[in-house]
Amino acid sequence: MQVKEIVEKLRKDYNVAGMSVAVVKDGKVISSDGYGLRNVENNLNMTKDTVLPIGSITKSFTALALSMLVDEGKLDWDEPVKTYIPWLKLNNKLLTDNVTTRDLLCHRTGIPRYDLQVAYDAKDDKEEMIKSFQYLETNAPFRTKLQYSNQMVSLAGYLVDVLSEMSYEEFVKERIFKPLGMNSSDFEVDSLTNYDDYATGYVYAQDQFIVPPYLHLGALNPAGGIVSTAEDMAKYAIFQLGDGTYNGNRLVSEKNLKEMHTHQMIGSPYFWEFDEVQSAEYGFAWFTDIYRGKKMISHGGNTNGFSAQLVLLPEENFAVVALSNATSSFSVNALGNILADEVLGVEEIPDWSKRYQDIFNGMMAEAMAGMQKRAEAKIPDTKPTKDLKDYAGTYIHPGFGTIKFELTEQGLTGTWNNLPANLMHYHYDSFDLVLPLLGQPIPAQFVIGDNGLVTGIKLQIEAEKGINPALFIKA
Repeated sequence: MQVKEIVEKLRKDYNVAGMSVAVVKDGKVISSDGYGLRNVENNLNMTKDTVLPIGSITKSFTALALSMLVDEGKLDWDEPVKTYIPWLKLNNKLLTDNVTTRDLLCHRTGIPRYDLQVAYDAKDDKEEMIKSFQYLETNAPFRTKLQYSNQMVSLAGYLVDVLSEMSYEEFVKERIFKPLGMNSSDFEVDSLTNYDDYATGYVYAQDQFIVPPYLHLGALNPAGGIVSTAEDMAKYAIFQLGDGTYNGNRLVSEKNLKEMHTHQMIGSPYFWEFDEVQSAEYGFAWFTDIYRGKKMISHGGNTNGFSAQLVLLPEENFAVVALSNATSSFSVNALGNILADEVLGVEEIPDWSKRYQDIFNGMMAEAMAGMQKRAEAKIPDTKPTKDLKDYAGTYIHPGFGTIKFELTEQGLTGTWNNLPANLMHYHYDSFDLVLPLLGQPIPAQFVIGDNGLVTGIKLQIEAEKGINPALFIKA
């Protein structure tokens, strides 16, 4: 298994500064190393001990923590969450009264992603964050469709705070990190600098590595807040391939370990398909696919500046963890497939790098087509109905926070919960809200009241069909 050659080719294909990779077979780490740079500016090498965010792989730790509470009789997978959080209120009564921990972990609430709330309104106060979830509209019937939701997994994580005598973060550190010997693992991208060997995240654009702003998750930690190393994650992979014990100590029952790896919903949040995947399914915060006739348990993770992938093949007692300091890079996905094919003895391994590059190029083409369509729909030579100064001010939404605009020499500039958010005129009272954190504008429509004054602004917080624009009221 020529890991180094494969990784170096993928780094070149995808313009990735650095990757940290560990491979596990039969309960042992057979390869663990860093490749490339953890910091381009200072020419610092990536190592097997470099600390990087693992993004949504965190969700599997949340499922594991909850499994421990089920073992202790403190939680029932199928008991309504409201039993444990009486004040819970979601967007409709059916969902509020009936949603269970099982529903939350396998993404079948009917609530779509609402990624803008994750990026721009991640609160630190957990109760305040959860109370904002009542403003997340559903666009699919309850328990009928897999719709990935960071918020719903964070709600599940809050059950750890409620049912244990520790915070979610303390519980994971004490009950998972500590017994597994994950001594370089922590929460929040802000904690990276606590370590000497940590990675800087990058976006590769215009032939250079650019450091993007990092995402602060706060109360959304259960969905993506862990930072770790390839070495630590190899220990986690060995545990996940086992029977619920590690070094003779039982962390969770074998029954609930298997329950996490058992499909709960048919389908995948990914929009692409491969012939090699005969069945795409989802368990408790794990993809539980049938890959080339074998069970593949996996999860990826993406946050600004970083991408990660963890792949388990239980029947082969094999795992690979790949951590990179590249935004939304399919390099880690391709590596997982290539090494899985090698251990499965595939004679002619497909060009997984090209396959994922084609997917990425298709995504970019679709995004460009959407922007072109909006540009073509623009009515030329129009002006706002009011003076620009009249649109300046503070706009508040109970679920999505505060947006402030002021009129400057550059036009209407401002912030959304203290993150940059600027306006570009589209036509009439419609604008594009430019969000540097995401690099893509979203439609914004000012509301003019019967009194002729600007009373609010409508933002398309979620692009999925069936979701209404969110109305921010002018203070």
